[in-house]
Amino acid sequence: MNKGRVEAFTDAVVAIVMTIMVLEFEVPSEPTFAAFAENGSYFIAYLISFLFIGVAWYNHHYMLTLTKRISKRVYWLNNL
Repeated sequence: MNKGRVEAFTDAVVAIVMTIMVLEFEVPSEPTFAAFAENGSYFIAYLISFLFIGVAWYNHHYMLTLTKRISKRVYWLNNL
């Protein structure tokens, strides 16, 4: 199987997850720093999650650059 298809699928899944994360972010009621600070813990959790997903995505692409071919088993393990 072409490894480009696996990369494209993973890119799509990561993009969807990051979009859902952004949609769940609560907008402060007022455009002030104090209103933003009220949701500070949520924002920090968002940044950590975003960083974790970004690192996993980067490692996945690095792993795929080292592969020559993708078997059916690797394809299904990637989906899981």
